[in-house]
Amino acid sequence: MSTIRTVTETLIRQVKADIHPDAVLVLPDDVFEVQRTPSVILQGPRVSENKLRRSQSRLIEKDVDALSFEECSFPRLYHLDFDLIVTVDREVELLEFQESVSRFVQCNPVLTITDQGQLNLTEIAPLGGLNRVNLSNLKQSSGRIRIEDCPVYDGEIKNGHLIKDRTFQFHGSVNEERTYEPKGDEQ
Repeated sequence: MSTIRTVTETLIRQVKADIHPDAVLVLPDDVFEVQRTPSVILQGPRVSENKLRRSQSRLIEKDVDALSFEECSFPRLYHLDFDLIVTVDREVELLEFQESVSRFVQCNPVLTITDQGQLNLTEIAPLGGLNRVNLSNLKQSSGRIRIEDCPVYDGEIKNGHLIKDRTFQFHGSVNEERTYEPKGDEQ
């Protein structure tokens, strides 16, 4: 499973649904040319680790019905930054896109990833908040959004069995042996 890819694809689908149906993804340092306007480009992701949330602990998921467990390392958490670049012919269209992008961020504070939960979506710089070199007669504006704490697992999963029966032996003045079965087996 590629978490960064899944999250990026989910963001693109959401931008296409809420901002512009022809939005495209461009890699961070790729040169791109706008073929037709209006144009909405997501440039990224620029990946940075959230080092403050790095953990050496282990994640353990129990399946009591099957009496088994899975264990793996806690995932590394990464921020995915995307520059959002809008190119239009007229200033009025640009103002409409600024409002549309602002509404998008307000209405989607979390990005729901199918079968994996939710990740926070924040606005680092509003559309129009970043400088752009524009060498054309087109109107252009850019901003930055971030998907926070995207988990990336190491892929090493350990499987094991849970303890089914526990036997305790008591020694001393009274010698006794008791076996305790799981609660699901008691009547």
